[in-house]
Amino acid sequence: FSMREPRCTLMLLILALLPVSLALFGIRTNQVRGDFADRDSSSLFVRTPLVSSKSVASVLSRLPKWVAEEFSSIEVDESGEISEGHASLSGSPDGVQIVATSPVDALYAVHSYLREFCGTMISWEGQNVPKTGNCQRPTTFERTFTSPKVRYFGNPCTYSYSFAWWDWTHWERFIDWMALSGFNMALAPVGQEAIWAELWRGLGISQEGLDGFFPGPAFLAWHRMGNVQALRGPLSKEYLASQLELNKKIVKRMVLLGIVPVLPTFAGFVPKEFERKFDRLRFLQNACWNHFNATNSCTASLHPAEPEFRKIGKIFVQMQKEIYGDVTNVYSADPFNESPPKHLTDSDYAAMSSAIYEGCEAGNQHCVWLLQSWTFVYDAWKATSVRSFLEPVPKGRLLILDLQAEKRPLFKEFDSFYGHNFVWCLLQNFGGNTQMRGNLGRLHENYRSALSTETGMVGMGLTMEGINQNYVVYQYMIDLAWTEEELKPLEWIVGYAAARYGSSTPQQARAWQMLLSTFYTQVDFKIDSWETELEATPNEHEERREIFLYFRPQMQQRIRYWFPVGFLDRLANSFRMLNRTLGDNELFRQDFADVMREAIQYQLYQSIQNAEIGYGLGNKKVVKERCAKMEVLFEQLDQNEVHQLSDWLILARNAAGSAEEADAFERQARNQVTLWGPKGEISDYARKEWAGLVRKYYAKRWHSWCNYLQSGARYSQAKFDEFVFKEVDLPFGHL
Repeated sequence: FSMREPRCTLMLLILALLPVSLALFGIRTNQVRGDFADRDSSSLFVRTPLVSSKSVASVLSRLPKWVAEEFSSIEVDESGEISEGHASLSGSPDGVQIVATSPVDALYAVHSYLREFCGTMISWEGQNVPKTGNCQRPTTFERTFTSPKVRYFGNPCTYSYSFAWWDWTHWERFIDWMALSGFNMALAPVGQEAIWAELWRGLGISQEGLDGFFPGPAFLAWHRMGNVQALRGPLSKEYLASQLELNKKIVKRMVLLGIVPVLPTFAGFVPKEFERKFDRLRFLQNACWNHFNATNSCTASLHPAEPEFRKIGKIFVQMQKEIYGDVTNVYSADPFNESPPKHLTDSDYAAMSSAIYEGCEAGNQHCVWLLQSWTFVYDAWKATSVRSFLEPVPKGRLLILDLQAEKRPLFKEFDSFYGHNFVWCLLQNFGGNTQMRGNLGRLHENYRSALSTETGMVGMGLTMEGINQNYVVYQYMIDLAWTEEELKPLEWIVGYAAARYGSSTPQQARAWQMLLSTFYTQVDFKIDSWETELEATPNEHEERREIFLYFRPQMQQRIRYWFPVGFLDRLANSFRMLNRTLGDNELFRQDFADVMREAIQYQLYQSIQNAEIGYGLGNKKVVKERCAKMEVLFEQLDQNEVHQLSDWLILARNAAGSAEEADAFERQARNQVTLWGPKGEISDYARKEWAGLVRKYYAKRWHSWCNYLQSGARYSQAKFDEFVFKEVDLPFGHL
């Protein structure tokens, strides 16, 4: 191919791709069911995969034998489409029976039974499932569970912040958790790069062009949203193939359970070589993301007015159907996430949404486009632009994730998304950090209000950027979506603790009620009642309730709580007492580490404050004493943690196919949780309070800060930042 391909050559190449991909990938026979005939075209219709009648039993088979033996019968109605969730759970002298509308509805009832009567819990952090059951249930009882049509899981970022290095062992367990939580729709983006690589090669893009497009595994989420390219790529052919095989397993398991996999569709992003090669076409230049340079960001999108846009979309969707089978009609695309081109008009927005939807529909005539609303608020869209973007897509064919509805419900700002269906989502977490926070009462109020007043709201979603934090918040949200009754946090949390620990004592009830009244009744600073504890105007980090210990050290920083800090010691003492009897419980150890972390962090904060005061007064003795105390506390903090940096690094290395690739993956894993970019472009955004990372990274920063204070030099933040970047940050997290 020459570097100046005419349009007709590209059109012929696109038309030739389908049979080529068929030969490469073969066809799978799993088919979705359902029929669009005689349906209201404006209503949301999502076909469910052909579930296996044995799917519920298959999940139970991966739990101790006694779990399945608790149930005398489990009946599942296979309707062929997503519908409002329903499950009835009843006990009689003959046993426990479940009747449900889908496998995941039945499995939610199973998990509810285990939590209420058997002192058992299965979470993403681990599980409390004894080898032998001791369920305490009345002879007769009835429970009914109902939920909205869509129960969605997935944020693109989670697939890099938490899932980047997962193998099938991790995914199998997590899919079981999704099913036991009643989710019936989940993002399935893994492995798509193998399909894209084949498509781009078919259009004449060289291996060099692909290497300049795909980033390393730790950064794939932001490549899929058009933010980065080539960042610590390339991806080896072996890695691409392994990830595609992994996603085949993921999708197949979702299909068997009736969980609709959300596959990607074309959002417009193209390799730079494509832009050069087909220079007669028009392109959009996306903004450089978070100060990354043109090599690693500043991506290009095919202009939506070009007919080739729709053709690429069609072929990509069809290639996926050939690989996975006709297993879904829901596809995701986020064309302008956090890096939109400059000077877009409302007509440009309309053209882009039309091209994305029409390309998807050409590949799957029943396409429903799943769209994150995040860009509307992050990139400060005008209401007219949002409306122009949404209106070209037919009603019933666009499903919008109101991504952070618990804090900023955009359906209120954009007229219920102008008649389109949306999912009320809980975001809660950024970067996967593990600080304790949440507000169960506000979740109840805001979710119930939307559910009762918004006709376009069709479901609930969890869209956290990382898992393994604040599980209590997410379990409450799941349970809230499965009941029509009031779910009082004060009562609910006692049962939550009993299931989590397999015991029920007044001490643990009081401890968790204290957690509820403190960390899990988080208030906005602007309306905070603890005025003596807080300043008037928080910055962005404080608004998210960040702990400054995990950022580069600065002077005059604060840890801000929305409750009297005396509760920290009371909580720590309560959990120390519980540790005497619950220390062997896997889930308790997670909670114990969380509570103790908060207490130790505040002691560190006090030592840092005193060191600053000593420095200001010229008292070197105080500075030295406080810095010595800081070293002790950082060591305690590191030893307290359950999650390990080494686990993250081992997973990264195990995902590689060679020693050289393992080294590269480890560098990426280190960089993501520290510098996040070659020059620390978004440093500390994905910080993790992990053992090993605390000692080897955060403590070293503060040790350098103490040395600076004790040197007697005049404090310069700029000089200190430069020193720490060179001496601590780069050696640990450089790519």
